[in-house]
Amino acid sequence: MAKNAAAIKRNNRKIHARKFLATPEGKAWLEQKKAEEAELKMVAEVRTFI
Repeated sequence: MAKNAAAIKRNNRKIHARKFLATPEGKAWLEQKKAEEAELKMVAEVRTFI
């Protein structure tokens, strides 16, 4: 039963994430997250050169 409950929670998280990303707020959040990730990647590349 415990394994089943964990699987249900995991599936619900995925469903809610998909619903959130379909909203305008979710799309804005995703764009911001991608920009932050690209910025961090750039900083990491610069650190390798220094």
